Amino acid sequence: MSPDSLHPLAEGYLVRLRQAGRELPQERRDELVAEIEGYLAEAIPAHASDDEALTVLERLGAPGEIIEAEQSPLPAPTDRRSWREWAAVVLLPLGGFALGVGWLVGLVLLWTSRLWTTRDKVIGTLIVPGGIATVLLVVVVTATKRRCTGFTTAVGHTSLQCTPSGGPSAGTNALEIALLAFVLIGPIVTAVYLARRARSGSAAPAA
Repeated sequence: MSPDSLHPLAEGYLVRLRQAGRELPQERRDELVAEIEGYLAEAIPAHASDDEALTVLERLGAPGEIIEAEQSPLPAPTDRRSWREWAAVVLLPLGGFALGVGWLVGLVLLWTSRLWTTRDKVIGTLIVPGGIATVLLVVVVTATKRRCTGFTTAVGHTSLQCTPSGGPSAGTNALEIALLAFVLIGPIVTAVYLARRARSGSAAPAA
């Protein structure tokens, strides 16, 4: 088909179509442009008005839409996580409440999974071992040590004497609060990190 026989607006449309399809295989792009060119030559006479040409082009659609329809859709990402990975993600931060056994089970599931790399597994192991339960235990022990100052001994009886003591400085309080926030949020952030890595990461190399 000679370009001279096409309406100028149709010629411009074909130029945009070829530009939009530059990522298509050349053979398919040339074939598609030839098909559209043949259609436009019949639908828009060379003597047609601009309004008539625009009406045809609007019905045909934008060049980008035509190219998009030609391209194969990308496969949707698959979630590779199984019950093992989900169980590990839950047990690592929360399993410590089951006398620590739940955290150990999560640790076994973490290290036997092939969806995490060795680096991921080390992170899941070392960020606050025992999970949130460890944090609460440390808080309770620390509070008890602050209030318990010594022993009182009576005849045949020994007991722990717990009395209020002077509070720490403001700087110490701020440091302890920051540390507590870190160790409390750490297991949660680690669980989210492991969940995302298990979905997007490749299988870890076999040991």
